[in-house]
Amino acid sequence: MARRTLLITYIATYLLAIATAIRYLVTFRDQHLWSIVLLLGVYLLLLFAEPFFIRRYRLLTYFYLAVQIGIISALSLVTPEVDFWAGLFFPLIVQVMHNFSQRTGFLLTGAFTVIMAILMLLGPGPETGWPIVFTNGVAYFLVAAFIALIREADDARQEAEANRQEAEAAREKSQKQQTELQSAYRQLQSYTAQAEELAVLQERNRMARNLHDSVTQSIYSLTLIAEAGQRMIKSGDLPQADENQSRLGEIAQQTLQEMRLLVYELRPQVLNSEGLVGALEQRLEAVERRAGIDARLLVELEFDLPTDLEEELFHISMEALNNALKHTKASEVVIYLSAEERYLTLEVKDNGQGFDREIARVKGGMGLINMGERVDNIGGKLTIQSELGVGTTVRVIAPILPLHDSFIESKVSMDHQEVSS
Repeated sequence: MARRTLLITYIATYLLAIATAIRYLVTFRDQHLWSIVLLLGVYLLLLFAEPFFIRRYRLLTYFYLAVQIGIISALSLVTPEVDFWAGLFFPLIVQVMHNFSQRTGFLLTGAFTVIMAILMLLGPGPETGWPIVFTNGVAYFLVAAFIALIREADDARQEAEANRQEAEAAREKSQKQQTELQSAYRQLQSYTAQAEELAVLQERNRMARNLHDSVTQSIYSLTLIAEAGQRMIKSGDLPQADENQSRLGEIAQQTLQEMRLLVYELRPQVLNSEGLVGALEQRLEAVERRAGIDARLLVELEFDLPTDLEEELFHISMEALNNALKHTKASEVVIYLSAEERYLTLEVKDNGQGFDREIARVKGGMGLINMGERVDNIGGKLTIQSELGVGTTVRVIAPILPLHDSFIESKVSMDHQEVSS
């Protein structure tokens, strides 16, 4: 709308300049006719060329304005009796207000008014010139103000359009980000489902390996020993058959312990519902005590531990208890859990047959690697003391902090994992 109004204003002032020229040609016919026609022709030619060629170069625009002022001045001086040459300034005012800043445009409009006043006072004279000066001066500034308002409206429209485009771009960007987030969320759900399936599959494979490595082989051994015992009885070798039966009972007892351990591992996780102390007590009751092992849990804690820390300590305890149950033939197991200031101590001690730490270090057996990795996760220190025929003590000292803080803290106050005798 603003641009259309500006275009109409251009056309109106150009028609005013043409009408001024026609008025002279119709009203006056004197010896200066052809000079006037030539000057008006150059004026109109430059006027119509300005939007297409002259406006592109600022210096050329100033030269153009100087030439046009010179033509209007020449027309006024050649025909001093003509008082309507002041109308030729209107197209120039529209051009300067459109092409220059408001401040420069109004300054040039004032300059046009001064030049017009001088020409009118020198031509028609003060008596006729002053009314013309006043009327045209007011008209000049009204036209200039009108063009300024049009430009402000156009600038506001352009700014609003730019804001609209920016808002549209922001909306499209937001929609794109939302789409990407939805896609990422769906991928995350898919990955989570795959991870859960993988975890279930890994757990099944682990249980299958445990069954094959322990229970299945033990049952197969029971079958072989039982068949051998039948042959001994048929052959009359009763002393050997009695010894075979004793061996059969030992393997059956070991198989029963391993089955109880597997059943406990298949049960729902009690750590979240009972906490670390409750989970350890249930483990000792479900496995060790049923196997005839004297199992005790000693606790000196006056506050709850962070959940992630409890989980790691629970799994470390399970590894130590499993080692004592499967490998050391212990008859007594003690778990000691205490906290002092910012550190806690977990100790699992048995009276089993012990093991050679150097052989264990080389082979990496009995869950030592798993325990070491979990102790690293909580930023703690692992010490394993074992002696053949005496027993084994697994001790963990760790800071009582969430896992993301404990690792940093422990590097300042503790040494790395250590296995000593």
